[in-house]
Amino acid sequence: MLAFGEYLRESYEVDQTTSASTARDYLSHVNHVLAQARGDEKLVVNATKDLQFAPKTGIALRDGSISKAQHHRIITQASEPVSLIAQLQRTWGLRFREAALLDARKALKLLDTYELIDVKRGTKGGQPRWVALESEQQRQVLEKIAELQQHKDHDSLIPQGQSLKAFQTKAWREVQAIKPTYLSHGERKTYACDYYERHLGVPCPVRSAIAHGNAHHQFIAISLGITLSEARERDKAIRLQLSKCLGHHRECITNAYLG
Repeated sequence: MLAFGEYLRESYEVDQTTSASTARDYLSHVNHVLAQARGDEKLVVNATKDLQFAPKTGIALRDGSISKAQHHRIITQASEPVSLIAQLQRTWGLRFREAALLDARKALKLLDTYELIDVKRGTKGGQPRWVALESEQQRQVLEKIAELQQHKDHDSLIPQGQSLKAFQTKAWREVQAIKPTYLSHGERKTYACDYYERHLGVPCPVRSAIAHGNAHHQFIAISLGITLSEARERDKAIRLQLSKCLGHHRECITNAYLG
C-alpha cells in the first residue's frame, strides 16, 4: 500500500498523468476496499499523514520539512545506510531510491571536476539530471558514503544480496521504530524550502505563512524592495530551477513542496 501510494504521488508530481485530487481518490478507494475485505483498517494508508500528499489543489498548506531535531534523531539512531540516505535526501534533494543507488565515488570525481553530480540510477522514468554543489556539507555526506562503499566494495547503499524493495521496506520499518511520524520524503521538502529561501532571499509560502500566489508575490516585492512584476518573475525562475534539481520539469510542481 505504501509503494502504491508513492506511485500515485509520483503520478502527479512527475508524470502529470493524474491530478493530486485524483491520486487521493484512487488511494481512498483502495483503502476502502481493503478495510471492507479485512474487517479492519490495519492496512489503511493515509494520503497526508503517511505519504505527505499535497492537498487536492496540489498546493501545500503546511511545511512538510523534517525538523533538525527529528533529522538528528534519525541519523544518530538508524543504521549507517539509512542514516546516510537521510543525509543525502536533505542535502541533495534526492528521492529515497536515488539516494540508495547513488555511487558516491563516481559522484565525488564529477564534483571535483565540475562541482556537479549526475543522478542517473533510480530516477523516475530513467531521466538523469545534474545537481550543483552549494555547500561543504553536501561534499562531506558524499565523502562518508564513498568511504563506506569503498570499505564494502560496493557501489550503492543497498546491502549486497538485498533488493531495493526489500531494503526500502526494512528502512521504513527501522525509522518507524525510531520516530513513527518520520517520512523520508520530508527530507526532500526540507531541501526544497531551504533552496528556495537561499536563492530568493525570502521564505516560501509554507514557511512564511503567507498564501501562495499574489499575496506571497507582494511579500517578496516588499521584502526585497522590487516591483511586483519582478517578484513574480524571480519566484517563477527559482521554482523552475528547483524543479529541475528535484527531478521534475515543471515549475508548478514545486507547489506541493513550497506552497
